[in-house]
This record gives sequence, C-alpha cells and structure tokens, in this order.
Amino acid sequence: MSSHGSVPPDQMLAKQTGPTTPPQRESPGSEKPLVEQTVCCSTSQLNSLKTARQLSDDLVGWINAAPKPEPAASKPRPTLNLDLGDVDWLSSVGINELIQVNRKARKVGVKFVLTEVGDSVREVFELTRLERMFHVVSSAPAD
Repeated sequence: MSSHGSVPPDQMLAKQTGPTTPPQRESPGSEKPLVEQTVCCSTSQLNSLKTARQLSDDLVGWINAAPKPEPAASKPRPTLNLDLGDVDWLSSVGINELIQVNRKARKVGVKFVLTEVGDSVREVFELTRLERMFHVVSSAPAD
C-alpha cells in the first residue's frame, strides 16, 4: 500500500523562501518513506518564470529526497503527481520547467505524473508532441 501526501498551491508558494522538505514519514517513528506525493499548482504558478522555477526546484527537491528504487525490486517506484486541475493554459515557461522536472525524475527512477489535465493543456501537449514524453492523466469529463 502506498503513502499519499498533498501540498496545496498556497503552501507551495509559501515554500519559496525556505528549503524543500524531503519526503515525510507515514507516522512518527515509522521508517516507511512517503512514496507518493501530490502537488497542486495554478496557472500563474506554472506560467510565471519566477514561480515556475520555484515550483520546479521544489519538485526536484522532492525527487532528490525520494527513496531510490532498487533494480528488480517488488516495491513501487516513488511517484510524484502534479495536479494541473487549476491550470487553464500553459506557456513555454511552464512547458520548459515540466520537461526539466520530468527529465530529472526519469534519471533517478521516480514516476512523474501530470494529473487532472484539462482539454486546453492536453491540446498543448498534443500540438508540441510532448504527450509521449509525459504520463498524462486527463480530468474526468463533465456530466
């Protein structure tokens, strides 16, 4: 069973002045590291150069601190989910930072997943042919 965590966008912005925190433990005294983290972000966070870089730095900090998967291990790979449900559009700044985070995650064996991806953002990935580079999970269609 995997552990889950979530960081809302306002807390990600608040972390701009402080260092990135490593993956947390399940409970006090537990030796099981957090193997799945979900981070929410907004359109402004992802498309502004300053905040996009800070978001990228925070995500890479989590990736660097995540437990490293062992070859042929039965344990699940650490997973970092980036919730794009509040992102309406994506600029070249945002695309570049996502590419950098994805590259770092792959290099160290962390699964980087873009979740709650809306139609307009998905279209950007399709037009740029980046949908093949990322693990993208669309948001549920409205009923």
